[in-house]
Amino acid sequence: MSAIRQLSLLTCSIFLVLGIISSSRLYAQDSNKPTVGPTIPFELDSGFLVVVNGQIGNLDDLKFILDTGTTHSVIDRKVADRLRLRRRPGEVMNVDRLIPVEWADIPELRVGPMRAEGFRIMVVKLTEYSEVAENADGIIGLDLLSRSKKFTIDYDRRIVSFQVTEDGTANHSLSGCLVVPIVVQGFPMYLAVDTGLQGILLYENRLRKRLPKLRIEGVSTKVAMGRIRATQVRLPGVRIVGAETVTTVLLIDGPNEEALPGVDGYLGPASLHAKRIEFDFDAGILRWQ
Repeated sequence: MSAIRQLSLLTCSIFLVLGIISSSRLYAQDSNKPTVGPTIPFELDSGFLVVVNGQIGNLDDLKFILDTGTTHSVIDRKVADRLRLRRRPGEVMNVDRLIPVEWADIPELRVGPMRAEGFRIMVVKLTEYSEVAENADGIIGLDLLSRSKKFTIDYDRRIVSFQVTEDGTANHSLSGCLVVPIVVQGFPMYLAVDTGLQGILLYENRLRKRLPKLRIEGVSTKVAMGRIRATQVRLPGVRIVGAETVTTVLLIDGPNEEALPGVDGYLGPASLHAKRIEFDFDAGILRWQ
């Protein structure tokens, strides 16, 4: 099993819809021992999104995307309407801009063995922010996921395993997002581990500030990620773990470092070629195989 050293916990209050922002640091270590704990099946949507069933109040069979790139859990506006939730306005950072959202308190949210009561959640129209979320009722972010001692996504077996307290409630939670270091042509960059993202996304303005002579192989192409326009390039000299490689990444202009310190982009588990990835919040360790 491979691992990245120093996945850290940085404080940030950020909304990440499907791999669109977040931050936190951990240590990583090699291990072949799988997580032991209650498991639930998941569907793999679009080849990378982990979708599980959950419950809010008396609404069953809701579809939630598990997204470690989202700091605050989200439900779609249609679900809030069905629950007749009272809401209050707010705004959060989404990739490169502040967006209006609503906040609501829900009586109880359940996903597998995890349970949150009196839970504060964000309310948005999901399809306005992510095309791949059109079939989802909500997104489970780190504010709920980190209430488990650890959780593991097993992509081969299509199950998610949780280790939780005996009653399924929180014994701790993160206030930030999960960040790992990588090296690009000799310079470190810190990427949020984002299960809602398929590849690697870097903030180009920060990358070029550190590497004014950035080397790119081949021809750059423009791609669309919903409302976001990115440039796809092949970068030589990228090291995530092991030897340097030529890696295809997406580049966008991100917020300045004062608005979002410590996060230079996002890394999806597919970039690790992981069959299984484990987030050990108690030990502060990220493991994958």
